[in-house]
Amino acid sequence: MTSIETAEEVVTIGVDPHPGSHTATALDQRGGQVGSVRVANGDDAGKELLSWGRQFSQRRWAIEGAGNRFVRSVVLELIAGGEEVYSIPPSLTSQYRSRRGVKKDDVIDAANAARALQANAGLPRYVPGEHEAHLKAVSRTYQRLSTELKRLRMMKKAATDAVVLEALEPGIAGMAEALEKLKSELAAVTEALAPELLERLGFGPVVTGTVLAEVGDIGRFPDREHLAAYGGAAPIPWASGAHAVDRVNPGGNRRLNWAAHIVVRTRLRLDERTQEFRDRKLAEGKTERAIIRALKTYVLREIFAVMHHARAHPKRLGQARLAA
Repeated sequence: MTSIETAEEVVTIGVDPHPGSHTATALDQRGGQVGSVRVANGDDAGKELLSWGRQFSQRRWAIEGAGNRFVRSVVLELIAGGEEVYSIPPSLTSQYRSRRGVKKDDVIDAANAARALQANAGLPRYVPGEHEAHLKAVSRTYQRLSTELKRLRMMKKAATDAVVLEALEPGIAGMAEALEKLKSELAAVTEALAPELLERLGFGPVVTGTVLAEVGDIGRFPDREHLAAYGGAAPIPWASGAHAVDRVNPGGNRRLNWAAHIVVRTRLRLDERTQEFRDRKLAEGKTERAIIRALKTYVLREIFAVMHHARAHPKRLGQARLAA
């Protein structure tokens, strides 16, 4: 454990969480490291981090993936203590790691989480949404299993040996059954929590569950542009001399970005207005990639409007059925 007392300035404490331990690194306003600590991930982890952090009179916490189950108790402890907590998407911290070389350890990763918050002042404070932990667990497991099922089916398609085909069949059947169970759970929860989103074209149970899980409390976003930026859909202006372009944002919450992408792809197939927009922009010389990026921005703005309205005018169709 190391620390250096700082004056009245805001210290940003980055946290790199793991199932076995959590590492915190404190940076001053100039990005200099002023302290570091590692605590075991146990019942007292939140208290230990908070006790260590109180040496800095002005502080805020940048936690990589604050919604992860193994750091959830720490996050709730910090929020209950009145601390200012921010969730840093792993894709954002990885950008700082790549910029600063290949060296990597928990102290460096924690510092990169702090730098990500210092460089992105518009990131919203973390506020857990209703049933967020459950939705994250179910939606993320669904996506992982879906990817694995596709891989197994491709293996089966390429296989010619009878023994291999026979061995793959039970795994494929079991995984398909598990996916149906997870999708049914997402359907039940999203119908109870966000029927307004489900009414929109492209928003099935999986996409809606992913949106609710990754957005959390919509009230932490001051406006629709902040949500678009958080979802990695808002373009990044880039200029040098007389040359200026908008570049794709590789950061942001990639799962939320995926959900917006699925909605866009669905609407490009089924929605006449979306097709007309694409055709008009193609005629103007825009690339398909730029068009999809613009459409994802519109989808995230729509998500903000729907969720913000639902928050202001709560209407529930019943109690969500949550897994024990």
